[in-house]
Amino acid sequence: DDPDLECWIWMGQNQHDVSGYYWLLPQLRAYQGRIMVLYMNNLPFLNEKGQLFYPSFLSEIRPSEFLKAKKLARPVTLSEFEIDPDEWKKLCQENGMVRWLEGGKKLISKEVNCYDHEISRFVGGDWQKTNRLLQQLQTRMKNKTGDVFLMSRIRSLVTSGVLEMKGDAGSQWKDLEFRQPGAFGSKDATDSAQ
Repeated sequence: DDPDLECWIWMGQNQHDVSGYYWLLPQLRAYQGRIMVLYMNNLPFLNEKGQLFYPSFLSEIRPSEFLKAKKLARPVTLSEFEIDPDEWKKLCQENGMVRWLEGGKKLISKEVNCYDHEISRFVGGDWQKTNRLLQQLQTRMKNKTGDVFLMSRIRSLVTSGVLEMKGDAGSQWKDLEFRQPGAFGSKDATDSAQ
C-alpha cells in the first residue's frame, strides 16, 4: 500500500492485450490515480533497420524503443474506470469463444469456428506438415491467434471431414500432415506414376 508505487499496463494493438486490460481494470479500481496505461494503438516504432513500423505485439519492439515509449504512458482516467469495466461485462454476456479487435479498443465476439474457412483455404491437395501450415496461418491471418487454438480447429475440421489427416492422432504435431479430402496432390501423382 505504498502510495508512491504505480502499476503500468502495456497494451499492444491486439485482442489478447485489450481483453486483458478490460478484465484487469475493475480489479484495480482501488488504486485509481496510480494506474498508468500505455496503449500502442497507431504508435510508430523503429525496427532493427531503423525503419518505422506499427507493432501489434509488445514482443515486436526492440528494448531501446521501450524506454522511449515509457514517456508516453498516461494515467487511466476516471471515465475509463467507469466505462471500460462495462465492456468486459458485455463481452462476458456475449459468451463468444473468440474475440477479435475491430480497431481502437473495440472487441467483438465470434463463434468458435470463425477461423475454419481461413484454415481450409490454406490447406491444399498436397499433404502439408503441421508446422508449415501453422506458420502460414499465423503469418497471413489478419486476426491472429495461438497455435494451440488453431490446432484444435484443424483437428475439429478433420473430425467433421473437411480435412484429411495423415499420422497417428495421438502423436506430436510435427508428425501430422493435412490436406483437402480426396485430393490427389502432385506428390501422390508422382508416386502412382512410378
